Amino acid sequence: MNFSLVSTTIIELGIIMFLGFFVAKTGYISHKFKDALSKLIVNLILPCLIITSISSKEYNSELLVELGIDLLISLFCIITLYITGVITAKIFRIPEPTATVHKLLSVLGNAIFIGYPVIVAMYGEEGFFWVIPYWLLNDTFLWTVGVFMFSKKEKNTAKRLKKLINPNTIAFIIAIVMFIYGVKLPNILHSALTDIGSLTVPLSMIFIGMALSTVELKKILTKWWILILLPLKLVVMPVAFIFLFRYLPVRDIILGVIIIETALPSQTILSIVAKEYNSDYEYAASSLFITTLLSLVTLPYICSLIEKYLH
Repeated sequence: MNFSLVSTTIIELGIIMFLGFFVAKTGYISHKFKDALSKLIVNLILPCLIITSISSKEYNSELLVELGIDLLISLFCIITLYITGVITAKIFRIPEPTATVHKLLSVLGNAIFIGYPVIVAMYGEEGFFWVIPYWLLNDTFLWTVGVFMFSKKEKNTAKRLKKLINPNTIAFIIAIVMFIYGVKLPNILHSALTDIGSLTVPLSMIFIGMALSTVELKKILTKWWILILLPLKLVVMPVAFIFLFRYLPVRDIILGVIIIETALPSQTILSIVAKEYNSDYEYAASSLFITTLLSLVTLPYICSLIEKYLH
């Protein structure tokens, strides 16, 4: 396995994050820019990435059954991870709005930006195809259930439901329809949207770095429940899934890809969305930073277990 590729990717993200931290901490760029940056990412850049990434995939009817199995197992994992987040939030009496972020952190992982190099290292380019169902569910969960949870302060149910209709849910609907019916964008338009979407990773990491520059170390330490989240997210639940799925009559590559997805660091975009809804984005940003660093050790461990028990 080429884990140097994983390490390189994580280090690159860390460098970009540090630059965002540096320019904000030194006052070179105003913190007001951070708010504008989050709106730009959520309302323009990310929808472009969603449309171009999903609609560019080729639909193959022969793989429909296996994709359905992939989808069901992925859904099971996501629901289980969410239940784990709900239970731990209740047991450890995590206050709102941190509890909402904690529940979502328990579910959502960096499905593409960190997951891609790990899965390619394990299974080659073929592995990326099996990421799609989990990726779709992972991000759909954020833009539907996640947004609904963030907007729960809104007492008017109709208004809360309206908030589910945002640029990203619209982009998902459009992209899925295009994927199913094989509709492709004109090359020049696809290229332009792809270029915009490619800004998601660096700008998101810059935002995370800027957000971390405002986080006080004492404040992070007072939120001790992050120590509960870390082992559950990075080790305990992925290992549990390995032993739960090892006897299923499903291809190893499908199970392996899904388990890797459950073991990934926190989702980059979650802290940005949390910021948009005035939730505890500092907790989300701190989790992203810590889980990304720890994944240098935990991901190789999980991959070694996958090789041992699923192959």
